[in-house]
Amino acid sequence: MRKSLLAILLAFVSFTTFAQRGSNATPEQRAENQTKTLTENLKLSDDQQKKVYDLSLARAKKMQELRDAQNMDREQMRASMETFNTELAKILTVEQQEKYKTLLEDRRNNRGGGGGGGGPRN
Repeated sequence: MRKSLLAILLAFVSFTTFAQRGSNATPEQRAENQTKTLTENLKLSDDQQKKVYDLSLARAKKMQELRDAQNMDREQMRASMETFNTELAKILTVEQQEKYKTLLEDRRNNRGGGGGGGGPRN
């Protein structure tokens, strides 16, 4: 179960990162957006919000460094994502983890399986 939860968390973070890739958001903005989304969906406590923000900010900064390095080391990105997911699971309650898993499954089912995009963005 722990591995499946980690895989789901990984998918969510990947989806969130992909959705923000086209924007010029700062690491702070990315962390705020991710914290806001998780707070709304999982009803995070104030303490959890602070921890999630700090965790998201650290990851966003690391990902920015990797993007700026121009070599886009996928292994380092994957390791960063796995670390984030492991730490996030420690912050969430069991109930929140289950809800998170459900939200990810719903998103995966509702996005239509399309990947390439190309449609207009607003």
